[in-house]
Amino acid sequence: MKEKLKELAFNNWGLKLSALLLAVLVWGIISGRERTFSERTLKIPVEVANVSENVEVVSLRPEEVSIALRGASKFVAAYRAESQPIRIDLSNIKERSKLNYFAEDYLEIPKEVQLVSIHPKMIEVYVEEFATREVPVKIRFRGRLPASWRMTSAKTVPDRVTIMGYKSQIADIDAVWTEEVNLAGISGSLSRPVALKQVQEILKFRDRQEVELVLEIEDRSAKK
Repeated sequence: MKEKLKELAFNNWGLKLSALLLAVLVWGIISGRERTFSERTLKIPVEVANVSENVEVVSLRPEEVSIALRGASKFVAAYRAESQPIRIDLSNIKERSKLNYFAEDYLEIPKEVQLVSIHPKMIEVYVEEFATREVPVKIRFRGRLPASWRMTSAKTVPDRVTIMGYKSQIADIDAVWTEEVNLAGISGSLSRPVALKQVQEILKFRDRQEVELVLEIEDRSAKK
């Protein structure tokens, strides 16, 4: 039995020694890599989440943050910016707000990795609140009727419409105008649709884009 064990131990000893040396070499390389430190710069995207229906994010600055990481090479290399975005939760924001957040507070970095630098440090989120407002419609005229014609009545149906926009921008809008109505081309009483004029502050009209224009015009020369 001893002879068999001795033969098994020393049989192909050169091949076994080579395998042992190779194993030690591979272990040394792997171990060395784990102990090697590296530094890496990444750009982390900034996102917002849970935005309420009555508000809109007007401005998000910056849209990405630059960070520098340092640590064991394998941990630094494993960090993926696209899977670790900075996500700002706006679920409690219901009205116009200008918000500032420290970017570092929203980073998820493994404990094996050190954050060396971050730029910019602050994230600014500007949120506007939506609102509606009912206002009267005014008719915008251009030109003149012929000298013998006189306008006795001018109105729109409906005479009030609801506008939608950011609360801060539509608060001072007291009326909306129609597109221009050219009086020079009118030859008598009429009823026809006319578009509402949408200015920059009005994001949309809630129920309609036009109203019915109703003009009553008489020919004074016919009465003579």
